[in-house]
Amino acid sequence: MKRTLALPFALLLLSSLASFSLAGCTYRARAGSQESTDGQNAETADTAVAGSHWYYFSDTGIHAAINPQDIPARKFKPWTEAVRVADSCEIDGTPSFLINRLGIMTTASGSGAAALHQEQSLFPASTAGALYRSNGETLVRLYRSSFFSDAAKSGADNACIARYENSSGTFSPLLAPVDFGLTASAQCVALDRIGSMWYASFKDESAGKVDFTYLEFPAIPANKSDGFSGIQRISKEDYQKSVTPFAFSDAPEALVTLLAGIPEATPFSLRVHSASGEAAQTYVRTGMGTEVEGSALVSGKERAALFADGSFYFSPSATGGKVSRLQLPALSRGYVYTDFVIAGKKILAAWEEQRFFETGRAGLLEISIPDEVY
Repeated sequence: MKRTLALPFALLLLSSLASFSLAGCTYRARAGSQESTDGQNAETADTAVAGSHWYYFSDTGIHAAINPQDIPARKFKPWTEAVRVADSCEIDGTPSFLINRLGIMTTASGSGAAALHQEQSLFPASTAGALYRSNGETLVRLYRSSFFSDAAKSGADNACIARYENSSGTFSPLLAPVDFGLTASAQCVALDRIGSMWYASFKDESAGKVDFTYLEFPAIPANKSDGFSGIQRISKEDYQKSVTPFAFSDAPEALVTLLAGIPEATPFSLRVHSASGEAAQTYVRTGMGTEVEGSALVSGKERAALFADGSFYFSPSATGGKVSRLQLPALSRGYVYTDFVIAGKKILAAWEEQRFFETGRAGLLEISIPDEVY
């Protein structure tokens, strides 16, 4: 049964963002922070931000918190089983989040309010892997971890790819493993669009034996009845070579320019979304020290990047290339920022509490982008 809940993004907090932390010592490593201005891009300017709304996830939905200290503790679960932001993208012009175990949250647009779109036959039973675009439609990859759950109890029709209809906020199963020529128990643990081809990795475990199948194909059929064309199995080596992250030097020029102020020795990995891409792409820059993970957006309207430590780089097209660096609130040790969307003049940043492969609390931070940035 599908359920859509309106979300009241209207709780005003008057405290400064810099004063917030989720209890305990604050997380201090900063992407691009340095003791001097050496190496800084002359076009990059630090900008203070103030005012925030905090939200957290439960097994049933999204809830507002007066401050982070009021967010209830969550039992740590493997990240495949936890309620957390799994991906983001723009759906028909609306910035949206894919939330594991819940559904898709669309942000407020025009006269419409933010909403959480749920499908009880799909999400509670499966891990939501990622969002994709194909044939002008929005698709969700679903799977179950055989190590932490029973893969035989997957969602509706054992779907590994579901279609989301934005106009109605509804979901429907599109493809199952058998449509890929595999057994019904196979799980789609990875799906990537690289260049002109799709690459999928399926894991099948039975009788204590684990098998992986790697597939390459040019397109995802719009309907199950259309069948696959050009699908073929490839070796593990060819698959790994095909989906290896790109070097940051090959990233879109707009993104390279955006992050030019970060010292060249700082290593990072960025999952990059674009308005035209069918799937997010990952770019990696090597360097010295611990790699910082982040998420980035490149579109005609803006380019932005958020790192796990809260360093946010932003450049609207209207500013003619000026880059602003905003620092989101410092989170407690063990908490990180993971993804974001820009809705109008607001940033919605996903955060979560991490412990090795497990996730505890998770939710969203909403802040307004300062007027001077524009």
